[in-house]
Amino acid sequence: MKIEQSEIDAAVTWTLSRAARAIEHTMTEIIQSSGLSAVQFGVLVQLSSNGPMTRAELARATMVRPQSMAGVIDGMVEAGMLELSGAGGRGRANPLILTTKGATIIDAVWPQFVEANAAENLGLTEEEATTLNAILHRLRTL
Repeated sequence: MKIEQSEIDAAVTWTLSRAARAIEHTMTEIIQSSGLSAVQFGVLVQLSSNGPMTRAELARATMVRPQSMAGVIDGMVEAGMLELSGAGGRGRANPLILTTKGATIIDAVWPQFVEANAAENLGLTEEEATTLNAILHRLRTL
């Protein structure tokens, strides 16, 4: 069976995967310029937006397995970017919050991230960017 290039180009998931890889490179450069991993960036963004969150909530929000999130969170607490906000204890949630250091880091990298996401920097019109973002949010819930 010979697959035609037009068939490959018509496969939405394949195109999406290729586009994601291309864009991931640019986003990774921006995020890593601040000394963060993509997951750490996600944690800081979520806490900046939502306020205190548990490890489980952060894992869901960043689409990372809870087991993988534990090491990330512990490292960020040790680095002074996050702190525990509750008394915690066995069986009780212990939400995390941004420290001044964590907030300073996200305040420095966020404008660069926003600029990279500007429609014109993606080769899109504002309308196309808005439409694409809405579609991607729908696909994320599959």
